Amino acid sequence: MRTPILLLVLSLAAPVQASDLSSARLWQERYMWDALLQARDRAARVSADPRLVEVVKQIAYQVAQQTANLGQIHAFTKGQVDNLEYAFSQKDPEPSLAVIQNNFNTLSKGSEQIRNNLFFLTVRLRIAATQALPDPKLTENAKLVIAQVQQVQLRLNALYADTSAVELKIRKETWMADEFFRYAGMHLLKTVVSVQDSVFAVYNASYELYVLSKE
Repeated sequence: MRTPILLLVLSLAAPVQASDLSSARLWQERYMWDALLQARDRAARVSADPRLVEVVKQIAYQVAQQTANLGQIHAFTKGQVDNLEYAFSQKDPEPSLAVIQNNFNTLSKGSEQIRNNLFFLTVRLRIAATQALPDPKLTENAKLVIAQVQQVQLRLNALYADTSAVELKIRKETWMADEFFRYAGMHLLKTVVSVQDSVFAVYNASYELYVLSKE
């Protein structure tokens, strides 16, 4: 007997927010606007923030969190293949398809959250790069960020492959007239694809920091 479909409750790590970073922030992150900001930026190029290495190390950890988040979304997305097979085997698939559609919407929101988190971390890295001076410790931590971004990319590749398989399975069921359900599957694929832009952005920012920190 096949297991009935369950409504997905996705529990990702908390979004990356500025309020969570009080323990390790660059001085530039403490000002929304500052009349002396330009002068402070010039000074930062001469003397880096003493917490710069600590902040970059924290960013590496936060990027790793996004890999874990993607892994969770990937596992649930793969589960939707079995859910679809179960739904299509029923005489009345509508109740099961309604649950799957809600799952698609939940997974789409999770993917968007990861995208936003990575763009936020990109901004932090860009700020850090304005203060980057040759420093072996900074170089080491910048390389750590790059390594974590590469793990995000690998996880995203796997997620894309399985999300594409889910969307293809939906398209093959030509009898299904529920356009809202079809759209939910297509939207999930689009949100997964959109994460790629943020991966490129955070990688470029981390690589720039790495280059600037090399002696």
